[in-house]
Amino acid sequence: MSQVILVVDDDRSMRASTLRLLGARGYTTIEAASAAEAVQKTAALNPDVILMDLHLRHGSGLEAARQIKGQQPLAHIPIIALTATPPDWDEKLQLFAAVLVKPCPTAQILDAVAAALPHA
Repeated sequence: MSQVILVVDDDRSMRASTLRLLGARGYTTIEAASAAEAVQKTAALNPDVILMDLHLRHGSGLEAARQIKGQQPLAHIPIIALTATPPDWDEKLQLFAAVLVKPCPTAQILDAVAAALPHA
């Protein structure tokens, strides 16, 4: 069974290119354009990994990550932060499996996803 990656980004073209990249590698992808949609889809679909832009037009990726990690059935899901401005707060160590700075090479995204995936 294919592993499911939730891609959260309010930039449609960025989201589309990330979905294409992951789909071409055999991952099943789902998308969300806002923090609220990310939390809702995570609860409904239980993805294996989340790629989350931190600066969303509708809500904060950081707040969405806090909400997801605060729900016991979802807390185990690794979240990889994607951001143009790297955070300087310590909370990222608890919330995120990795923090990638945009623009980020596709190899770096693929490596971070592979490292975050649960290995059976």
